[in-house]
Amino acid sequence: MIKQTSLKFLTELKNNNSREWFEQNKVLYQAYKDDIIQFTEKLLAELSKFDPSIANANLVPKKCLTRVNRDLRFSKDKTPYKNYILIVFNKNAPHGNTAGYFLHIEPGNCMVGGGVWQTTPEYLKKIRQEINYSFEEINGIITSKQFKKIFPSGLQGQNTKKKFTDFYEASDPEVELLKMKGFCTKEIISDKVLTSKDAVKTVMNYFETTKPLINYLNKAIEFEA
Repeated sequence: MIKQTSLKFLTELKNNNSREWFEQNKVLYQAYKDDIIQFTEKLLAELSKFDPSIANANLVPKKCLTRVNRDLRFSKDKTPYKNYILIVFNKNAPHGNTAGYFLHIEPGNCMVGGGVWQTTPEYLKKIRQEINYSFEEINGIITSKQFKKIFPSGLQGQNTKKKFTDFYEASDPEVELLKMKGFCTKEIISDKVLTSKDAVKTVMNYFETTKPLINYLNKAIEFEA
């Protein structure tokens, strides 16, 4: 579980997003960071039990976390810090274009899921080819009773193409998938759940349900003709 004080720190950071405040509260930041790393260690240990690719990836918990500093070079928003943290477990880390698991921690807006939100044109082409070759497989994954129960929002992506003419004989449900530019599960998870004793178990339920989708996407990405 995550400590309530960690969520409180993120809330205070959002309300006081300045270098001056951050420097004055370094002790609070370190306590928050230590808590998140410990939680990440527990998630990684449990995930490794049912995903051998993660178990063999030698992931370092603190490197599975996004940095607190924001990249201000191309942003109109000049606040220096992120008021959230993203935990990402990807077997090909730090190369994040392949499919992996994620937990977004932000007070009042926590989310959990996995897959590919956006990827390279090369990988996107491979995923679309795989869908065209084996639509029944991915359709079986995303229409299964367990998947629909845990991820009622269904398969999501960054955006979709308005038209898709690359595969003329594709069925209508297949075309809708082929239009997508990302293939990801994402559901809201409450702050109360993440600060409860069952937090790790609950997150693992989401991860285990999205694992077949992640396997499917990485099979497509890693296929060599």
